[in-house]
Amino acid sequence: MLQNTSSDTIRHFISTLIRHPAFLGVIIGILAAFTQALLISAGGPEAYGVCIACHVRDLVNGMTNIIADTSLALAPISKNAILPVMGVVGIMAGAFISAKVHREHKIKEAGNREYLFYFVGGLAVLFLTMIFGGCPYRAALRTGYGDLTALLFIIMMALGVVAGTLYMLRKAEKEES
Repeated sequence: MLQNTSSDTIRHFISTLIRHPAFLGVIIGILAAFTQALLISAGGPEAYGVCIACHVRDLVNGMTNIIADTSLALAPISKNAILPVMGVVGIMAGAFISAKVHREHKIKEAGNREYLFYFVGGLAVLFLTMIFGGCPYRAALRTGYGDLTALLFIIMMALGVVAGTLYMLRKAEKEES
């Protein structure tokens, strides 16, 4: 009887642990470190992570190089690939499929002004990310190497997230009333 109770307790503990956000964060961190090690061993630069901005740049530049026979810059890992980094396509396809499977895919009806606002905002994020040299993962890696510009980028991005969250909360409160 006592053994059964302790195995139930262990099972409950493991079940609770697996569902905790911190556990998921640790697993994602381990997978990110493992992926980073694989990218470095595949010839990628030390501070090259899963970056939408960098991968979009490499995808567009690589496809332009193939189609128009140009020689636009690519990260070393993209130069060694048969096709440029396809991470963006995989992330978008995976997110879409996951949203469809879990019935969470909804297209919000909005006016042209709101669509333009989000489009310009997305372009601003992409361009500023490229100016600062990469995504938050890469900025964190660069900060670890002692790059103060990357630290400034992380601080500014955090402030942007706070400002965007406050804006969206204010907008949601207006929609409720």
